[in-house]
Amino acid sequence: MKNKYSVTLAPVTLGDCEIISQWTSSETWVYASGIRAYMSPTDVQAFLNRVDDEFLLACTDDGQAIGVVSWKQDDTPGNYTVGSMIGDADMWGAGFGLESVILLVGMLFDSRNAHRVGFTCGVFNKRAVENFCSGIMKVEGVLRDYYFLDGQYYDALMGSILRDDYYAVREPSYIIPPAEKVAAQLVLDEFIRRNPMLPHSKPGE
Repeated sequence: MKNKYSVTLAPVTLGDCEIISQWTSSETWVYASGIRAYMSPTDVQAFLNRVDDEFLLACTDDGQAIGVVSWKQDDTPGNYTVGSMIGDADMWGAGFGLESVILLVGMLFDSRNAHRVGFTCGVFNKRAVENFCSGIMKVEGVLRDYYFLDGQYYDALMGSILRDDYYAVREPSYIIPPAEKVAAQLVLDEFIRRNPMLPHSKPGE
């Protein structure tokens, strides 16, 4: 699993509610959620303020907003549920959706101390089902007749990835270079050596 991606994640601002509103009334929202919401920009803002989920924009490397990702901490410690949507249909099939989810999952494991990250998708979304079955995550079960779409019910696919599984295929992302952390510890170790009245921890502890 690569560490460099062609998408970035950015905060959702008030000005982004307009484009998100356009996505909610398009087919892209249906693929992601199983419903067509038809939310106005004001409705989007109220929705983002109301729900427990946190949202980030998925952007191309030149800053163009192409979708959103979301995450929510579950009731049990260390467990999160995530979702994603590439709202710009012209960008479908380029791998941006999977890349944005990998970035989000990496953030949760690297910075939020996540142990398990869960996913759900409708068994009408071929690309999402392909990602589920690609081996990146563990398929855990099927919720029968979970979505009602186009006049009939469809199952939902459930899956997850655990921290150890994730780090088995991808190294942690480093915000601060490891060498800089080592150098900071050495400065502290030297200070404590010269001031033995302070509690001392061995290097690396």
